[in-house]
Amino acid sequence: MKQIYLIIFLGLRIVSFGQNKASKLDDSSTSIIKKDSISQYSNKSNLECSIYNFNNAKERADTLIKYFKLSNDKDVDKQICDIKIFCSFPNSFKEMQELFGFDDSKGAAPLYDSTGENIIKYFRQLTTIPKDKFYDKYINICIEGIWQADLIGEAFGIYDKLINDTEAVGSRLKIRTDKEIISVIRFIFDGPHPDNKFNKDLYNKILPKIEKYDKRLSKLLTESYIQIIKEVHCEGH
Repeated sequence: MKQIYLIIFLGLRIVSFGQNKASKLDDSSTSIIKKDSISQYSNKSNLECSIYNFNNAKERADTLIKYFKLSNDKDVDKQICDIKIFCSFPNSFKEMQELFGFDDSKGAAPLYDSTGENIIKYFRQLTTIPKDKFYDKYINICIEGIWQADLIGEAFGIYDKLINDTEAVGSRLKIRTDKEIISVIRFIFDGPHPDNKFNKDLYNKILPKIEKYDKRLSKLLTESYIQIIKEVHCEGH
């Protein structure tokens, strides 16, 4: 009888060990962002996002949701979550559409919801990412952008950076081609009826900031704004 009890006891120990091991393996994906692992990310100037590759928008969405939720965990270092979210965030307008937009034939994108809206807001408010890298990506997602309502419009709020962080965003914008700069500006004011009070007020807030910083950007801002408010836009643009 004692032998039977011994066999049962050993069996339970093996099962318990296996469960603990599995638990540790399950936690391995998040252990990299515990507070004691911050040292490996200490040199943010060498931030490299090229290793973040996704097979589809769903994979990208799942990763963003994961780290967005973890960012509120007191046991997780927020700075590393910022890096994970920044590197997983789209780097082109097309990728933004695929992640946050709505397609008449394909339907809603994976983050066409309040979670997606909150993730965009989180991205906009990042302060732990080097500004050159942050604004390069921010500009990239606005180039070739067109208003589509809901989460796709107003250049994802980059106008706020032009007003409140003019030199930092301007330094990255002015190295772009005229075509790229015009594309970003047009996206800021684009919509079904761009000749409206909100856009006029916005233009009048941005213009004096840009005029003081760079004449070329100021010229392109004015030309693009005047052009787009003269265009005829229809609902569903």
